[in-house]
Amino acid sequence: MNDGDGNLLQRMMTMKNLLQRAGKAIKIKNMLFLTIAGIINAFGITIFLNPVNLYDSGISGTAMLAAQLTPESLSLSLFLIIFNLPLFLFGLKKQGKKFTFYAIYTVAVYSFVSWLITDVLPVDVSMASPLAGTDLLLCAVFGGVISGIGSGLAIKFGGAMDGIEVMAVIFPPNSTRLRIIPQTPERLP
Repeated sequence: MNDGDGNLLQRMMTMKNLLQRAGKAIKIKNMLFLTIAGIINAFGITIFLNPVNLYDSGISGTAMLAAQLTPESLSLSLFLIIFNLPLFLFGLKKQGKKFTFYAIYTVAVYSFVSWLITDVLPVDVSMASPLAGTDLLLCAVFGGVISGIGSGLAIKFGGAMDGIEVMAVIFPPNSTRLRIIPQTPERLP
């Protein structure tokens, strides 16, 4: 065995150790709940908000708008992944590999289920919500509550549904990295 083979063997063992440590860090329970979060969020967005042209906040809303303004071949699923990528790279730098993996996984599930609902399943979401019709108030309330539950689950189990949620995890309200001074009546001009 020459020195090159020994070096290769050492690199393979190091890679094996890294994969084993990553496998221990990633929890099956978290993956299950992140999958559920992605499905719940996709259901709220594609069944209630998107059919009546209501928009979610943040990157998801921007992706919804872009999907409606571009040709049909560029879908909501594609824009979700493209628009979230820069913020996930920032999350990788600030929060680490585990959080970034969970966040990318959650968005991938959300994107995949959105694609299933809009393009594969026999659910017509082109003109109105199949469950709430064209009632904007019902669609806004149900879509907001359902997608909020999905987003909350994603954050609770270590991920993020949207690039803006990545920012919320990185800069929590009580963070010393970003200090926001509340405006009390005494401080108002």
